[in-house]
Amino acid sequence: MLEFYQRAFEKLRLSPAQSWPESTYFRAPYKPFMLLAVSDLIATGTITHNFIEYSDALLETFDRYWQILFDSTKFTNPIQPFFYLKSEGFWHLQAQPGMEQRLAATTDIKTISQLNQLVLGARLDQALFELLQQNATREQLRQSLIQTYFAAELRPALTTIAQMNTAIFSYADLLVAHSQRTFREIPAIDTPYLVEVRSSAFRRVVVPNYDYCCAICGIRIVTPEGRSAVEAAHIIPWSQSYNDDPRNGVSLCGLHHWLFDQGLLTITPNYQIQISRLVDEQPAANQSVLMFAHQPIQLPQQKQLYPNEHALVWHNQNIYRK
Repeated sequence: MLEFYQRAFEKLRLSPAQSWPESTYFRAPYKPFMLLAVSDLIATGTITHNFIEYSDALLETFDRYWQILFDSTKFTNPIQPFFYLKSEGFWHLQAQPGMEQRLAATTDIKTISQLNQLVLGARLDQALFELLQQNATREQLRQSLIQTYFAAELRPALTTIAQMNTAIFSYADLLVAHSQRTFREIPAIDTPYLVEVRSSAFRRVVVPNYDYCCAICGIRIVTPEGRSAVEAAHIIPWSQSYNDDPRNGVSLCGLHHWLFDQGLLTITPNYQIQISRLVDEQPAANQSVLMFAHQPIQLPQQKQLYPNEHALVWHNQNIYRK
């Protein structure tokens, strides 16, 4: 059975084009990346049942392969391999209730809204899923993808990315566990994590608890592929505290993250927004910032992940420009 799926993995239908680099043998690597990402989510225990959702975790794991190998995610759309893998025989899309006929008649899906309207998720052949749950056979299937679709110079990086994904999910679990204890300025974490691992895990814990919204303005912008505009901002900067405790974080859009880091706005210990007087001195267009003064922030869904009072006081005293 393993050999059957190895052959299936080695015969994926990929789009050939000279625009793709020689390191991918001039073929689009979307499907291999999607299968590698699913493999990583199974390895980390994120996918425990034979059902694959098009989730933020899957999107970020897919993007990490693309971004590290090609230094960009601009032109990637993971929705398409999620949809087109159905042609390989072992990947089965599950339609939303009542949408079976529409899904069967659909030849292309490009946006998250289209996908959510028609598709609940995907499942693998049960035999394949069981092989991916075992460390040894999962690695053999991964190697079938790596050896077939990527030149030798990319293969070490592909292995490193898989290890990085495992570390991100492990560190995220550690941060959640740490948030159950007394807030400490420097958490007791012995394992040295890469910057990418640390920042990705921090975002993975903080941003979903704000429902991918900015805590200041409530904006929730998602690209057609499902990428979110908001970021996980440290309240006490990591360079000062070395603290990735989720309670030292808040979900902010790019503008409010910059204002927060520059001390032009802060959040009080009772979760109210304060705007620096320096903003008053700017052009009238900044009323779009001033309008949030003295308003409450949007709080996380889980109370134990509310911003920590000590961290907010520190920001108010050390970063905020009164």
